[in-house]
Amino acid sequence: MRARPTAPVVPPVVPAPTVPGYRLLERMAHGKRLDTWDAWDELRGTRCVIKLVRPDRRAQDRVVEALRREGVIATTLAHPHLVRGYEVLDDPVAVVLETLRGQTLGRVVEDGALGVPDVAELGLQLTAVLGFLHHHDWLHLDVKPGNVVVDHGRAVLIDLNLAGRPGEGRPGAGTPGYLAPEQAHGGTLTSATDVWALGVVLLECLTGEQPFGQEATWDTRRRWPLLHRRPPGPPTPPAHLPSPLAALLLSCVDHDPAARPRLADVRAVLEPLTGRPPGPRTGPRTGPQTGPQAGSHAPPSLPS
Repeated sequence: MRARPTAPVVPPVVPAPTVPGYRLLERMAHGKRLDTWDAWDELRGTRCVIKLVRPDRRAQDRVVEALRREGVIATTLAHPHLVRGYEVLDDPVAVVLETLRGQTLGRVVEDGALGVPDVAELGLQLTAVLGFLHHHDWLHLDVKPGNVVVDHGRAVLIDLNLAGRPGEGRPGAGTPGYLAPEQAHGGTLTSATDVWALGVVLLECLTGEQPFGQEATWDTRRRWPLLHRRPPGPPTPPAHLPSPLAALLLSCVDHDPAARPRLADVRAVLEPLTGRPPGPRTGPRTGPQTGPQAGSHAPPSLPS
């Protein structure tokens, strides 16, 4: 007897929250703490991105304050490689950000590893924006390919929801695979913590693989499977890398934060590897317009 064909599963339509002055068009991401929406800004007449606390997390002060902090950083610090914030709303608590064209670096790397000149260009752009944040006493604390959007050679760092001041951190706050040991343990966080993640990202771009795996958590979280395994040893850089670059990347992911290079030292090694004379950067290659913060600046078809 033949089984009856089943109807296709249609995902439920998520009702858009009401945000005065904005039309929420489509939910792009449903995270553990936040919902991210593609929206239309009525006053500015442009597409934008709105981040809201999930309805079930609105009573949690820490989550709300983290979103407010993200909004303050994005709206008060302007840098060509940092996502721009338009405003922070109070009712409901929300952050309005620019819509970015391009695709995430994670999507780019899925198409193949990058060459040394492209990685050097990317690293220079990321050191510039991280240095800017550090100058203002902020740490990003979640540098990863999914939080970098690239378009026509320009890399933009997004998602400041975990950003914080230097000092003691909350154990495990961040993304598995990109956590510096002191970040996983809840130790003292410094600019070297972001340098660790930068080194992991650049190694991943060169190899197509995360150097410590997707769940390198340094034995700190019971719910993750590496709890009873030995911590991973240092990665092996590709053989084709220039020796100064290989040494730099290994020093970036040194378990001792004091042994990691300063951002200025990272720039000094990367600059001659771009293969281009000093001047405007062209950055890493990019592909079609996709990704969590990509979108058109043209007005959408909106219901009357």
